Amino acid sequence: MLKKTPEISGVFKDKKREELFQIKHKIGINSFTRVRKLGFDKIMTMMIKKSNKSLQNSINDTQLALGEDITISNSAYTQARAKLNYTAFEEFAQMASEIFYKDGEYQTYKGFRILAVDGSIVTLPNTEDVKKEFNPMKVKCQIKDYAKDVSQARVSCLFDVLNSIALDSCIMNKNGSEENDLIAYDERTLAMQHFEYCQDDDLVLMDRGYPSFELFAAAYNKTKIVCRIRTNSFSKAKFLFATHSEKKDVILEINAPKIIKDDLKSLHLPTKLKIRFVQVILDNGTVEVLATNVVDNEVLKTSEFKELYSLRWGIETYFDLIKNRLSLENFTGQSALAVKQDFFATIFLTNYESAMTYDINQDLKEKTKENKYIQKINKAVSFNIIKHKVFDLLYLDEPIEDMLQKMEKLFLTNTIVIRPNRKSKPRLDKDIHKSTIATNSINHLKRKKKNVGN
Repeated sequence: MLKKTPEISGVFKDKKREELFQIKHKIGINSFTRVRKLGFDKIMTMMIKKSNKSLQNSINDTQLALGEDITISNSAYTQARAKLNYTAFEEFAQMASEIFYKDGEYQTYKGFRILAVDGSIVTLPNTEDVKKEFNPMKVKCQIKDYAKDVSQARVSCLFDVLNSIALDSCIMNKNGSEENDLIAYDERTLAMQHFEYCQDDDLVLMDRGYPSFELFAAAYNKTKIVCRIRTNSFSKAKFLFATHSEKKDVILEINAPKIIKDDLKSLHLPTKLKIRFVQVILDNGTVEVLATNVVDNEVLKTSEFKELYSLRWGIETYFDLIKNRLSLENFTGQSALAVKQDFFATIFLTNYESAMTYDINQDLKEKTKENKYIQKINKAVSFNIIKHKVFDLLYLDEPIEDMLQKMEKLFLTNTIVIRPNRKSKPRLDKDIHKSTIATNSINHLKRKKKNVGN
């Protein structure tokens, strides 16, 4: 049953029509004041749908689907979207997250909501407007004529890996420049900003680019964290990287580096912390060390850390979803505003899909006894259906109960089987001693990749 969907669809449909919401998120006092072909409600829904087709074909498809006997040019669409701030989609993404957790029905691990923080680099349209907010990266070449600028942004996300919900996301400038004073954000800074959305019963997983004393201080009295560390992250814990270390789980008192002590004191953060370090040996014999502020062995046992940290992979697949399956970098506009609109509209869409399919996925888990493996909804199927029905769900006033029943049946077509402990194919062809990554990638793009919701 799609228990959460009717409420969620109704909330967003009504929210887009609220006068206060429109005033808050429109650009310019006189924007969307008259009834036009592309009103606030309609343009926002069209941007949530997003298509990889040419802009005009996408607009024409919308008009055909709605049965409206009017034509809209791509120029009119571009002018209309310029009046809509990206913050409307950002608020929708936050609302979807809050509504999902409101009923208290969601997956946890030992009572913890398992979150992960990670970042990714996104390539942007190389236009002058984009460069005003996102400094380009200078790509050098021995042949000067081939040197160029590549516009990029850093995106970061706080993601619930068990429930596939993005609690907080951002898209920020990545590169510094002497030509302007734009702040270049690093992953750790953005991670600490995500902590504002964490609770005491959350457990945040992070990879080895994040841990530092400053990070643990920022998490102090806010949330629980588990990080994979490098050999040089904390010198006191370096001995745990030895395979035959007698100690596998230790609590050490770590002092803040002198250079940041004054800053920590000014923020009323501790300058001395007890951090727990746990050795984890992977199946291939590799030794990893995890650092956490969960010092109670009764809360998290030593033997549980390997399984726990493996859950972090969920955020890697999330970035794969938004960048490849949903074609995030195939932006529908050439401005910095369009980039932000597409980014937050994509985040909202993923949260909406997770809320719609949550109950069905839970039903599929309960049927495990009837099947050899657990099954789950194929996201290529679910996103395609939602995109095709987005105007019925979020724009039109027709009852959606019958349509939801049909959608539920379609969601269950071509479900994915989850095979635990399945090993991936090697990326090196041993016969020719050559990486197969590039060849496989080209073959996938040319012959196998299927777009969603065209």
